[in-house]
Parts: sequence; C-alpha cells; structure tokens
Amino acid sequence: MDTAAIVSVIGLQAGFWGLFSDPKQLGEATLIAIGAIIFGMIVHRLWPKTANPVLFGCLAAIGLVAVMAYLGVGSAGLVLWLMIGAAVVFGGLAIALGGF
Repeated sequence: MDTAAIVSVIGLQAGFWGLFSDPKQLGEATLIAIGAIIFGMIVHRLWPKTANPVLFGCLAAIGLVAVMAYLGVGSAGLVLWLMIGAAVVFGGLAIALGGF
C-alpha cells in the first residue's frame, strides 16, 4: 500500500464519519454539547430580561464551543459545525413559518 492510500484512509477515519466509529470522540462531543447547553442556559437565566437573554445565551454556548475548538479540542470543531447548522435550520424555519 502506498503512502497516498494510507493518508487517505487515515483522513477518512479522522473525519466526520470517523467520529461515529470512535466511542471516545463521540462521548467527548456529546459532553461538550451538553456543557455548552448548560452554560448557555446559565447565561440566559442571569442575563437581564430587557437585553435579549435568548440571543446572548445562544452566543455564550456557541462562543464556549468556539473557544474549545480554537484551543485544539478536536470534537469541539464538529460540535461547532453542528451548532451552526442548527442555527441556520432554526433561522430558516422561523422565517418560513413567520416567527419574526
């Protein structure tokens, strides 16, 4: 097996689909997501009601995951992409269903 084939196999295992075959990385991503949700809820509860606590709670959760991804936690990058995707889907649904 040549070097290019080995590198491509390693790339597939380390990518998005490799996360589902490694229980340790999947558990790490789940714990990161749960921690970010709890942190966002704490910010939401403590933020003044007149200053849009929902927005700042969401920003705090996404910001926490972004900082973890910046510091090099591999699973945090995946969680960050999933959070951004969920925000896009929910924003699209809000616009389509007249939530604004």
